[in-house]
Amino acid sequence: MPLIAVGGALLTAAEIARRVYRHTQLFLPSPEPVKSWNPADYGIQRGAVEEQWFETPDGEELYGWYCRAKKPIASALFCHGNTGNLTVSADIIPHLLDAGINVLFFDYRGFGKSTGTASIHGVVSDGITAARFHHKIRPKNVPSILYGFSLGGAVAAQVIKRHPFDGLILQSTFTSLPDITRVLFPTIPMHLLAGNLFNTRSVVKRLTVPLLVIHGADDEVAPAWMAHELHDHCVAEKKAIHIVNDGMHKDLYVRDRDSLVWTINQFATGLPRNTREIPLEKAPRTEEWVDAALRFIRRSVRRRIASQPL
Repeated sequence: MPLIAVGGALLTAAEIARRVYRHTQLFLPSPEPVKSWNPADYGIQRGAVEEQWFETPDGEELYGWYCRAKKPIASALFCHGNTGNLTVSADIIPHLLDAGINVLFFDYRGFGKSTGTASIHGVVSDGITAARFHHKIRPKNVPSILYGFSLGGAVAAQVIKRHPFDGLILQSTFTSLPDITRVLFPTIPMHLLAGNLFNTRSVVKRLTVPLLVIHGADDEVAPAWMAHELHDHCVAEKKAIHIVNDGMHKDLYVRDRDSLVWTINQFATGLPRNTREIPLEKAPRTEEWVDAALRFIRRSVRRRIASQPL
């Protein structure tokens, strides 16, 4: 019995350490915008953007912008990276509009104006909720694209398993969480705490819709070999890769704007509209149970705070 208790305690400690690592290293949200919450400050023309609020199945409120191109050839859902909020990547929006792409930018729970607290299961669930909302508001006569940047690419890879799109764009995306952890912590075995999560490589091995991989040759966060692996392992009939010379993790549109706009326009123009889903994968039960417990605790705390006299 003591050995069983010790073993159980070690497993519990390892799971706690794993979850602490994931939450502290993966998610760095901020409620504050880079400049302001005015889309015009990011080069988006007045009248081209609509503020959106939509609710998740577990009661969180997600905030977003739906931006419309003058003559759209496709509509995209954009999953941003792990820092700040949607305004960190908002300067990409004018370029996507120039490419003829409508785009829904949104914040995961705990980011920007969205309610809640970020978690792995929660962020993926938010991506699925946003995909359904995007399908509801987008024009149906153009193809749909799922666009993920950095960690958002890993989120997008999980979303496309549970909601159909006509094409997938991965920008500056890593192959798997253990891989990127090895890169970021080369001398410390932090990858042992990462678990087999956000495995984008395994998703592209079963992808059935066209893929476009965009990456910087000198990406200091996710090395360019990850982009080549994602492209090479993809089994979709149509796939392409665009490497920006001297490009780093966040400056691709600064270095190669015209070429990227053209590449994305051509990718969207050539998309077939015969969406198919790859086999579904449900979140691990333990992950769901722990997240459910955390949601219960958060809601209990909120109710208690709300009931306190001012």
